[in-house]
Amino acid sequence: MNAARLSRTAHKWLALIVGLQLVLWTVSGFYMVVVDLDFIHGDPLVRNERPPLVLPPGTFPLAELRQQHRQIREVVLRALPDGGTPVFEVTTRTGSLLVDAVTGDVLSPLPQGRIRSLAQSYYAGAGKIRNVELLNDASSKPLELQEAALPVWRVDFDDGYATSFYLHPDTGRLVTRRHRFWRLFDFLWSLHIMDYTTRTDVNNPLLRTATVMAVLVSSTGLWLTFYSFGFLQRRRQKTTSAKLRASA
Repeated sequence: MNAARLSRTAHKWLALIVGLQLVLWTVSGFYMVVVDLDFIHGDPLVRNERPPLVLPPGTFPLAELRQQHRQIREVVLRALPDGGTPVFEVTTRTGSLLVDAVTGDVLSPLPQGRIRSLAQSYYAGAGKIRNVELLNDASSKPLELQEAALPVWRVDFDDGYATSFYLHPDTGRLVTRRHRFWRLFDFLWSLHIMDYTTRTDVNNPLLRTATVMAVLVSSTGLWLTFYSFGFLQRRRQKTTSAKLRASA
């Protein structure tokens, strides 16, 4: 079997095997390039306003706060966005919690009603809350949460984007959000990098194998292109020679 025939055979079978993945790379890459990344990240759906911090007289003393909560690493004074309640966000070795900045009462974990109120204050869309759920079972953890730790509150809205907000149960902070087009992005990303489980490994064996095969498809196709042009050139030369002989 000559080199051209071998290249044609290899090109045909390699393209048959890896051709679908080449299409998926193209389609997924097109979506990721064309659709605005800020829109994919759900930025228009989040209200980024920071409520002003108004401290009433008699703020809870930090000295007493340190006595009540051991091994404090950080204390942040902030206002909750659903009403401006001043709170201390206390970070210790075991996690974070909210403390009322006036009374010193521990507010964490936040009840469902407060989570609902906070989610509504973060939300910039036109939908209404249709479901609030505390996720604390790793077996039912949505893939879209990826590395986010449980437990976490999930708040779903009934807008056209199927928006979901994920809130920290102790601090009330917005951990992440997802909507219909971001979920499609995540799905296409898994097809693009060929990691169908975690959607994070961009150096997995399946992707490396498919990449090598795609390079081989391109290489054999390039060889066939040069061969075809050379073959056509020889045919033209033979035709020209034959015409010259006939005219002579």
